[in-house]
Amino acid sequence: MTPVGCSPRCTDSPVAASWLIGAGGCRAVRADRPDQRQQVIVVGAGPAGSATAYHLARAGVSTLLIDKSAFPRDKVCGDCLSPRAQQALAELECLDAVVAEAHQATRIHFRAPGGAEAETAISGEGALPNRTLVLPRRRFDHLLQQQALAAGARFRVGHVRALCPSGGVELEGERLSARLVVIATGAALSLIKHTPLAPSGPVHSIAARCYLPAMPPPGPDLRFFFDHLPLPGYAWLFPTGPNSANLGYWYSGAEGVSATAQLSRLLAEHPTLSQLSANGQAASAIAGYPIRSDFLRAPTRADGLLAVGEAAGLVNPFTGEGIDYALESAPLAAASILGALRQAPAEGPLLAAALAGYSGSLRERFRSLFLLMQLAQRHAFTPWVFDRLFGRGAQGQRLVDTLIQVCFGAAPPRRVLAPVEWLRLLTSRPASVRRDG
Repeated sequence: MTPVGCSPRCTDSPVAASWLIGAGGCRAVRADRPDQRQQVIVVGAGPAGSATAYHLARAGVSTLLIDKSAFPRDKVCGDCLSPRAQQALAELECLDAVVAEAHQATRIHFRAPGGAEAETAISGEGALPNRTLVLPRRRFDHLLQQQALAAGARFRVGHVRALCPSGGVELEGERLSARLVVIATGAALSLIKHTPLAPSGPVHSIAARCYLPAMPPPGPDLRFFFDHLPLPGYAWLFPTGPNSANLGYWYSGAEGVSATAQLSRLLAEHPTLSQLSANGQAASAIAGYPIRSDFLRAPTRADGLLAVGEAAGLVNPFTGEGIDYALESAPLAAASILGALRQAPAEGPLLAAALAGYSGSLRERFRSLFLLMQLAQRHAFTPWVFDRLFGRGAQGQRLVDTLIQVCFGAAPPRRVLAPVEWLRLLTSRPASVRRDG
């Protein structure tokens, strides 16, 4: 078979070819067979990738979904699905299947750095549900992947080694052509580091997670801990059942903090979290993972390439949550791709200019929220603020409720800009509480 890759016919796009050659170029690989060609290849079958494949396949676009792992497979995450995520799941026609297996929570509890505690009801707005769902990603991602396949997408397991400038990918020694490659690889940068989608500067925060498979009943609600740990960061306890939970720690500061080491320390020393495995049942192995939240400056499109979900930096910089934004970016990507396919010439990669509507849609949907959340992460993630925010009892309840609604995307960002409430917070004194839990 005649090799393709770095031959002249594989470099028919000078702009695209420059970034691939910078990555070392396409090795000589087997060309894909005519009956295996597809219009779009989606790399990564997490929520963003599977949802994008679903929307494209359902619209009649020949779509190949690729993941390096067979399903079901684990994915390190907090496993929490916000009201916005559930709305997106309804559009994917798989919300009922997720609800049938997930743990439901209707309230959130917080503990401030100084020990003050507060709670809020999870309140959706409009059609949003008044709950969160917790379902381990091993099962959740499999449900989404199966939904994409049911819509008509094809699936292959393999490691994508390179992106080809004439359109497509190199997969396990075989070149698969396509008019567009959708990057849905989350925080991983190896595939795009020599392309126009490569981020500038550091983009990662860190997190770690373990499962507690057998423990005293954790209660039905979500719990966030800001005490006995480095800020900006928090520990979470999300029940996955009556006697099990997902426990994790997220850190988004500039210090050299190990999330896995911190989570291990919290399990051993935190006045509340250390009691979770006191019955002798050990936690599962702690797994760390990076989180990318640079949406405000992340490139999202190039000739023949488009990024969705976390690969576009779509993780909330204040909360570390990203599943809802991943699911919401998918139909925006699909709509832009469909428009580009209708208007572009019949051959060759879809050009970045034809996908400009996607970047505009992302900005319109997420920019205001991410600006506010980035500001909060930089200036409000402090003991001074949290001790007052969560330590004022009924006097501070309205601000707590509003802030959580905005963070979950259940209320517009402008709702949190309440000068009177913030003035009351800034002039208040934190409650005096014990620090021993």
